[in-house]
Amino acid sequence: MTEQVQPFRLLHNLLIGVIIVAAMIFTKAWLIPVSWGFLFACFLYPLCSFLEKKGLNRTAVSMTVTLCFCIVMVFVMYFLITSAFHIIQNNDNVLNKIKEGFESAVLYIQSKTGIEFYHPENLKENISNTFSSGIGILTTQLSTVGANLLTIALTPVFLFFLLNARGLVKDFFLNNYSGNSLETIQNFIQKAHTSVKNYLWGTLILTVVTAIMTYIILILFGIKSAIFFSVFLAILNIIPYLGNLIAYIGILSFVWITKDSGSTVIYVTICLYFSNMIQENILRPKLIGDKMEINPFMILSAVMLGAIIWGVSGMVLFVPFLGIVKALVESNPEWNKYAILLSSGEGDKRNRMKNFASKILNKKEKTVNKRIPDEKKKD
Repeated sequence: MTEQVQPFRLLHNLLIGVIIVAAMIFTKAWLIPVSWGFLFACFLYPLCSFLEKKGLNRTAVSMTVTLCFCIVMVFVMYFLITSAFHIIQNNDNVLNKIKEGFESAVLYIQSKTGIEFYHPENLKENISNTFSSGIGILTTQLSTVGANLLTIALTPVFLFFLLNARGLVKDFFLNNYSGNSLETIQNFIQKAHTSVKNYLWGTLILTVVTAIMTYIILILFGIKSAIFFSVFLAILNIIPYLGNLIAYIGILSFVWITKDSGSTVIYVTICLYFSNMIQENILRPKLIGDKMEINPFMILSAVMLGAIIWGVSGMVLFVPFLGIVKALVESNPEWNKYAILLSSGEGDKRNRMKNFASKILNKKEKTVNKRIPDEKKKD
């Protein structure tokens, strides 16, 4: 009987997973802005709670905080867009330099290896076709601007409603659950909130530190638009593991185009590499990884899966969602055994050390309690 139940349960869970993924794909136009609103609501919740304790109305606080959030986001977007246009206007020969550099690189490789990638008479034609196809891909990507604008427009709306109506969720659980069920739900909400909060604050600190380090490196080598590229790198750094790679390619390409000296490109590459090593091996694990207690394989898998399902938004949102899933698995007694697949191992080590320390203390207490009656008998 158990042998028949086991495959049925596995098929049942697999079917539920397929339905969830399909629902996330077909309803992403609604789910993506809701998820962004939820993420920003978790980040802004302490500020709203602080203002409400001062006696302000929840609706007024939610509206004010959402308005301030919109002003900050508009300022950041305006800065990035105007800076990008300024760079393009002041570097009219950027595309020509890219083509010339590509041609010289191909010719150099052919001369050193003896392998002919292109026929010399068709080299320029092939390169032009490559750039034309690249422009076509770029045009296709720009066609999704409408969907992105819809997400940007709806996110503050959902942010306001989530901040204003957050008490309804608490009332719902208090009115409909009690006893062990309510305790399990409260445990899950506490763990999920802690995981998301640690991720958000760790990401914020890491973003600021990354921007400062990048700005210092670019200024030392006299790179133009250092503020733009430092902010650009800091924003892409939100995407774990892949964001830095994309940003470094853009920065080094700009340095290669605008600087005649090849040594400058090498020095900037070395400095950015060591900066990235510090961020990924020291700062990110301490600020984000250790606090969420999720292993890097699962984080990278969440980033890739998010890119497949929701695109760029999924690459960012699926990491805190993974923290919520981990909190749900740990809070449910039936699923608790699967939590080890998500954990980084650091939490387990801490728990083992705590258990070991508690056992030693208990043994000491027992030995002390045994000695006291023996001493009384001797007296």
